[in-house]
Amino acid sequence: MFFENKQSQRSFLLMIDIVSTVISFLLAVVIRFYGTGDWGTIRTWNNGLYFMLLELVVAIEVAVFLVNDIKHRPIYKQNPFEKMVNVIKNQILVMACLLILLYLIRQGLWASRAVMGMMFIFDIMLDFVLRFFYGRFLRKLRIANTYISRYILISKASDARRMLSQIKLHSGKETKILGVVLCDENADEIPEVNVLGNISEIDEILKKNDVDEILVNLHDDKETLDFVRKLESTGLSVNWISEFMQKDADMMLMKEIGGRTFYHWSGMFNRISVLGVNYCITNISEAAHYIRMHIDELKGRYICLSNVHTTVMAKENEEYRKIQNGAVMTFPDGAPIAKVQREKGFASAKRVAGPDLMQKCFEIAMDGKLSMYFYGSSEETIDKLRENLLRKYPGIDIRGFESPPFRSLTKEEDDAAVKRINDSGADIVWIGLGAPKQEKWMAEHEGRINAVMIGVGAGFDFHAGTIKRAPEWVQHIGMEWFFRLFQDPKRLIKRYLITNAKFMWYLLIQKLNDK
Repeated sequence: MFFENKQSQRSFLLMIDIVSTVISFLLAVVIRFYGTGDWGTIRTWNNGLYFMLLELVVAIEVAVFLVNDIKHRPIYKQNPFEKMVNVIKNQILVMACLLILLYLIRQGLWASRAVMGMMFIFDIMLDFVLRFFYGRFLRKLRIANTYISRYILISKASDARRMLSQIKLHSGKETKILGVVLCDENADEIPEVNVLGNISEIDEILKKNDVDEILVNLHDDKETLDFVRKLESTGLSVNWISEFMQKDADMMLMKEIGGRTFYHWSGMFNRISVLGVNYCITNISEAAHYIRMHIDELKGRYICLSNVHTTVMAKENEEYRKIQNGAVMTFPDGAPIAKVQREKGFASAKRVAGPDLMQKCFEIAMDGKLSMYFYGSSEETIDKLRENLLRKYPGIDIRGFESPPFRSLTKEEDDAAVKRINDSGADIVWIGLGAPKQEKWMAEHEGRINAVMIGVGAGFDFHAGTIKRAPEWVQHIGMEWFFRLFQDPKRLIKRYLITNAKFMWYLLIQKLNDK
C-alpha cells in the first residue's frame, strides 16, 4: 500500500499541510471581505497580491516541512500535545518567514493583517485536526498490517533453550517460533521445548508447518555452509548466526532477531510480475552478495536489470519479454518498479540500479576473489573506466576491457570475442551495450560465455565519469530519470515522457485486472 513506507507517509503529511494552508488562507480572505460587505477592497487580488501571498505561503510551508518537520517522530507515534506543539512551531516559522519576505519586497503594507492573522489561527486548528486523524489512521493501518513472522530454529539441544529465551525476551509480537529442529538426538534435555524433529527430517518438517523463515544456530564449518545452501531450495529466507559470513557482509545483510544478529541468506526465490516481467525481490547488498556466493552456479547464465523503459518494451514485444524472463535473475532498475513490489506486500523491496550493483560488486571483489571483464561502450569510456576502477578499488581483479564495434559482428569476429572472454577466466562479464541490444546479446551467448553476464547499460559511463550521476537525494525520491532528462533532453525526452505515460497506463490496467 501507499502508506507502508516512511517516505510515502511523509509525502502525504506534506500534502495535508499544504491543503490546510490553502483552505485557511481562502477562508480568511472570504471572512475578511465578505464580513465587511466591501468586496471592492479586494481589487488588489486582481493585481496578483493575494495570489502571490498564497504562492509564498505554500512555498514557505514546503521549505519549513523539509527543514524542520521532517526531524520529528513519525506522526502515528506522536501524542496530541506533541502534534499541537509541532504545528504551532511550524506556523510560527511560516509566519515569520512570510513577514520578512513581505518586508523585503515591500508588499507588507498592502496585505491585510486581518487575513494573515486569521490564516495563522485557522491553519493551526485545521492542521492539528487533520494531523490528529491522519495519525490515528496510520496507527490503525499498522496494527491491521502487522504481520507475524513464523520461524523455526535449527540448533543443538544444549543451545536451543537459551536461544528461545533470548528471542522471547527481545522480540515483539510480530515474531513467533513454531519449534526447534535439532541437529543431535538430545531432545530429552529440553522437554519444555516444542521439538519438531531432527535435521535429517527437515524437508518433511517444512511441508507440515507454515514457515516464513529459518533460523540456523550451528557452528561455522563447510558442512553447515552446504546445509544452508541446501535450504535455499525451499524458497525460504535463511538467517544464520555465522561470524565467518558476517565478516564479509555489510549491515544491509544483517538482521537482528531476538537480540541476536543473523546473516540474512536469501535464495532469491521471491518474484513479482510487473507488466509480464518477473522481477526478483531484493536490494543492492543482497543481490551483490548472492552473485558472489553463487558465482559458480551462475556461470553461463545472464542477469538483466530492467527499468521502466525496458519493462514497457517487454510488455509490447513478446520476444524481448521472453529474453528478460529467461534471465537467471531480473532486478528492478527503476524506483516505480520497486514501488509496485512494495505495494504488493514486499516492504523490503528496493531498486537495484546498474551503477549501484557494479559499485557493490567492486567493493566486495577488492580481495581479488572475484574476477571481472568489461564488454561494451566506447574506447574513450573504457580508458577512463579502467583508470577509475584501478584507482578506487585496489585489489580488484580485472581480466580485460573490450569495446566492440557498433555494427553487427561477423561470426568469426563474434567467436573471437567469446574466446577472448573465456580465455580471460573472468567470473563476471559486465555488458554495456545499451538496451535492448545487451539483453539480446546475452541471450544469444547464454551457455557460450563461461561467466555470468550482467547487462548494466550506461553503468560504464557513470563509473568512467563521462556521465554524471544524479545526487543521492534525487535518486532516493525516485527522480533520477528527471535528472538524466536534463543531461540529454534530445535523446531522452521521447523515451521518458511517452514511456512513463505508457507504464502508468499499463500498470493501471494490470491493477484493474488483478482486482
